Amino acid sequence: MSILRSLLFVLVLMLGVCGPSLAEGDLRYAGATTLQRFFMPEAARVFADQTDLLFSIEGGNTAPGLASLLKGEIDVAGAGRRLTQQEKSAGLVEHFLGWDMLTIVVNQANPVESLTLEQLQAIFSGEIDHWKDVGGPDLPIIVVTSPRGSGMRSSVQNLILGESAYLKREVVAGIVAEADKQVTLFQSAITALSRSMVNEQGVKIIKVDEVEATAENLAGGRYPLAKPLTLVTRGVPQGGLARFIELATGPRGQEILARHFVPKIQ
Repeated sequence: MSILRSLLFVLVLMLGVCGPSLAEGDLRYAGATTLQRFFMPEAARVFADQTDLLFSIEGGNTAPGLASLLKGEIDVAGAGRRLTQQEKSAGLVEHFLGWDMLTIVVNQANPVESLTLEQLQAIFSGEIDHWKDVGGPDLPIIVVTSPRGSGMRSSVQNLILGESAYLKREVVAGIVAEADKQVTLFQSAITALSRSMVNEQGVKIIKVDEVEATAENLAGGRYPLAKPLTLVTRGVPQGGLARFIELATGPRGQEILARHFVPKIQ
């Protein structure tokens, strides 16, 4: 890749610019924040080295990314969930990358070290609203949730709540990555968040059904909360986009993914 294109590539990643700043044939990504932060920048750099094609990279969560893809505003979207049948019928095609651990995060001062799936369902639905009912302190539970339209929120619905609805007294984080920050503010708070995004001091990840949230436990089928990570295209990808999907889902992309997630290739 030429020096000029290399400098442009850095600028594109920093600013997330679209449109005229990109040459014909260059590509645009939007969607899942986890992939935007921990997969796409490195994958795009490797791709640019191989092809001289650049990426603009933006987040915005799963639902907005898929909406932009359907409108033709971007070339590939990141999703933290599987596509619905309706989305597939609209022409979207998913390309499975691997798994992300959905972890349960509480304040560091909370003595609780493990919760069962049944207890988590009751907490996130509001059926259990006090920590003393699950072996914790004499404090009301504050449930911090991810924004509507995010893959993280969908994962909690699918993996924890099931047929139950979110409680009405939820505290919705402004962006997915700030959910753990909200937990630091309240001793009695709890949230469900991607393991890759937990970086605030003052919080801890607790076990689920006495199983620790590790890549080894997830890969071995012991840890129960795994959310899929996919790239999504409109129809079967062609040209440069097809080459990127091949890179992302192949050994090199899986190597990059493994730094923060659990790849499909073990």
